Amino acid sequence: MRALGQNWLRSLLTISGIVVGVIAIVTLVAILQGVKFEIRRQVEGLGANLVLVVPSKLDDNGQPNPAAMVGISSLTDNDVDALRQVPGVDRVAPVSLVAGTIALGKTEADAFVVATNRIGVIMNPTPLAAGRYYDDGEGNVCILANRPAHDLFGKASPIGKTVRIKDLDWTVVGVLGKPKEDGTLGSQILALNTLVYLPAGTVKRELPGGQINRIVLQTDYLHPADKLDGALNTALLRSHGGRQDFGVITQQKGLALVIKLLSMAQSLLVLIATISLFVAGIGIMNIMLVTVTERTREIGVRKTVGARRGDIFVQFLTEAVVLSLLGGLIGIGISWIICAAIARYSVLTPQINVSIVAMALAVCSCVGIIFGVTPAVRASRLDPIEALRHE
Repeated sequence: MRALGQNWLRSLLTISGIVVGVIAIVTLVAILQGVKFEIRRQVEGLGANLVLVVPSKLDDNGQPNPAAMVGISSLTDNDVDALRQVPGVDRVAPVSLVAGTIALGKTEADAFVVATNRIGVIMNPTPLAAGRYYDDGEGNVCILANRPAHDLFGKASPIGKTVRIKDLDWTVVGVLGKPKEDGTLGSQILALNTLVYLPAGTVKRELPGGQINRIVLQTDYLHPADKLDGALNTALLRSHGGRQDFGVITQQKGLALVIKLLSMAQSLLVLIATISLFVAGIGIMNIMLVTVTERTREIGVRKTVGARRGDIFVQFLTEAVVLSLLGGLIGIGISWIICAAIARYSVLTPQINVSIVAMALAVCSCVGIIFGVTPAVRASRLDPIEALRHE
């Protein structure tokens, strides 16, 4: 430690590469860990007993074919009736996607317009903030999520007012509250705050040519959705005459793929950052080799008074490992500050946990050992007589 302290500037420059590498690893992994936690929390917040039926066969990853999802839907009212007969299914709601925008006079608002029954609106985890739910078969009425209601009406109450959708007038009878997740990463992914609900029966009557694009169902608490997967598939196969032109997605299936993709991205980032650490390790090795040359006379004195090869080897290897670990600790400290700033001033919530810190320190130790061996071996093999003569 005295030897490192006497050349503190050189030691600081030596560990700079390690510091940068650790900051990269810890910060990026912490951000991805936060994203995974947030997505898991948002999906689970929708309800672990929700199931989504889509009009396409799922691939090997449990995901629907995007091309099949935008064409003619294979889902019908017969599927809705078949799913209602499955024991454990508590609620069923067909969902039709309605293309177009929502407008109030010349003012338009971004919205995701869907047609569904009363149950479909009730299954939304965000309760009503004002008004009421519409009844099945009710006339031209709608329910707005918080964002389109605010964009069109500001702080005024939309209840009883008329908006324009698909060149038709729709009376607002209800407004959903502001989701707890509003403004976070999860709500941006799930788009819960941009929904506009129309009665399915009215849309079928007023806007002919529509189709059922999704079926959302909810199981009771005695029948977890994942355990009903087989029964739901069997009922739909009977309804489709044995054709597997549909997919059943539970929350856990969707969540598993998202986590898998994020884990792959995390592994790639860790690999890139680890390469930068090994580049920094080469810098440590070069500096330590120079140090051995500068301290040749010191090594000769130590050997003359009884130091063995192993003693010299351990001394220089320890210096290399200490430099690496010191750089790792500094990098972790700076990463913690960066992550705290990100959490405060952005929608991201990085999470630095024990495993991330342990991984960073383990990599630093490996770098110190791997790139400290060569200088340590060179120092231990110096001839004491020749070392004492060195100037």
